[in-house]
Amino acid sequence: MAAPEYDLVFAGGGLSALLLLRELRGELSGRVAIVDPVQPLEQAPVHWSYWSKGPTLYDRFALGVWRRARVAGKPPEPLAPYAMRLVRSTDVLAHLVESLRTAPIEWIRAEATSISRRHDGLYEVATDEGALHARWVFDSALGVSPAFPSTGQPRAALSGTGIRVVSDRSAFDPATATLFDLLDEKSFAYLLPLSPTEALLESASFGPARKTDERPLLQYLRERHPGAGFTVTHTEGCSIPLGFAPAKTSGPRHVLLGTKRGLVKPSAGYGIVRIAKESRHLARLWREGISPPPTRRPSWRWRLLDRGFLQLAAHDPRLPLALLRRVMGAVPLVQSLRFIDEDLPPRQLASVFRSAAPVVLARR
Repeated sequence: MAAPEYDLVFAGGGLSALLLLRELRGELSGRVAIVDPVQPLEQAPVHWSYWSKGPTLYDRFALGVWRRARVAGKPPEPLAPYAMRLVRSTDVLAHLVESLRTAPIEWIRAEATSISRRHDGLYEVATDEGALHARWVFDSALGVSPAFPSTGQPRAALSGTGIRVVSDRSAFDPATATLFDLLDEKSFAYLLPLSPTEALLESASFGPARKTDERPLLQYLRERHPGAGFTVTHTEGCSIPLGFAPAKTSGPRHVLLGTKRGLVKPSAGYGIVRIAKESRHLARLWREGISPPPTRRPSWRWRLLDRGFLQLAAHDPRLPLALLRRVMGAVPLVQSLRFIDEDLPPRQLASVFRSAAPVVLARR
């Protein structure tokens, strides 16, 4: 039996696929399919925190907004022109699914296994339920070749555990987020207070993926708020791969999306805002009849910096924490955010490099 043919096939149906489909929903006139064994609303809820200078799609779902933060025990600093927000993944995904309710999209519950270009110019998406043919393939499936992170390049993982807690007394300052507070030599915590008695506390570490473990977070709370009792109302965990996007795909109409496009930094807060921005960019190119570039390549400067960070993480998970601790302790918080956001002018990089040098040189 001949394989079904589509105009667009999305390999992976997560955030990046839904964002691009939302941008293109007025342009979808042919057959469109999403290949993913799990639909978005079947996924367990997790929290996404992010910072941004301007409005984003996610802002309407914010559970909390912070315009100042403290880092590693320092006095609170203003975040302007940034604001930090927290959303629940299921709220965002439900909105995106609803916005696509009338769009001509077929959901195929299958796992994509490979993507290849055929002699007739179409692409074949092999799945564990059979093959599909497509004129265009938008690919966010991390394990499908070309795999992410790119082979032969440095790589690591950002792992974390999150707990939402309620305190039996006032313990938190709702106006101030706490960022990059060390838990141990391999992990750090950030605390996002939702009220004087409720907060989301998350850990993060670099290097090999770590298991979900709420015990260090509860110990952190007890040490900083002695006498208070805490009840955990929600626990979550994740591991985000860090590395370089593949340099090539199977052809010019095989376009990478999301994490696979190289839109995640050593901070998930960078990722979801960049993914939304890139979705708007790709949709604009599509509407203008310009073929979207299959993959994304940042400037040489940022590639060099990313490579150095990943090499530190691969060598010893303690080194990237030591580096971030020095940088975030030596420069204003806003400058640190601009650095991660690839928005820091070259002339302002000098102070960042000076603070990072001892860690980098010690590694060598």
